[in-house]
Amino acid sequence: MKMEFLAVLADESSETPLKGVFSSWQGIIGIILAVVGVMMIYVGIKVYNGFKVDFSTSQNIPEEDTHVPATAKIQNKVKTTMPDFNGQGEREIIEWTMVYEVDGEKYKQTIPDNGYEKGQIIDIMYEPGDPNNFYVYDKQAEEAAALAEENGEQQEPAEKNKLGLGMVVLALLLIGIGVMMIIS
Repeated sequence: MKMEFLAVLADESSETPLKGVFSSWQGIIGIILAVVGVMMIYVGIKVYNGFKVDFSTSQNIPEEDTHVPATAKIQNKVKTTMPDFNGQGEREIIEWTMVYEVDGEKYKQTIPDNGYEKGQIIDIMYEPGDPNNFYVYDKQAEEAAALAEENGEQQEPAEKNKLGLGMVVLALLLIGIGVMMIIS
């Protein structure tokens, strides 16, 4: 029994060194590698052109935005100094406090610096059920995007992701190995 197994392993009558124990599976594995390689090329090109997948959500169904528009007034600049994580001194973080009113009640929130000035009025959107749930709304950017779409202007293309090129190179390597396994 041992001698038969060793004879199959050696398989000296084979034409190629890859034949032997896996000779009957070699063509199937080659086909699988080639098909996986072709699929990886497709995904790699999509990733290179800016396709992103968000695994943090369980569903990809967009929720309806129930936020209501309002305006807020920028009040105070808040500077926070903290150690730099690179060990090179300290880092200063600038934030602003803003105040807005909903149904006669005032809300005070802190937002990151975006070139604001004291006294500036900004547009926000808040959730009617929880006015503390808000986001800064760039009305001008949305209007400009709507105008550009109306005029048929194209938006800037997405940034190219080099990970996609790496996937394509790996896919070509898999296809090459798969074809070699099928041929031999």
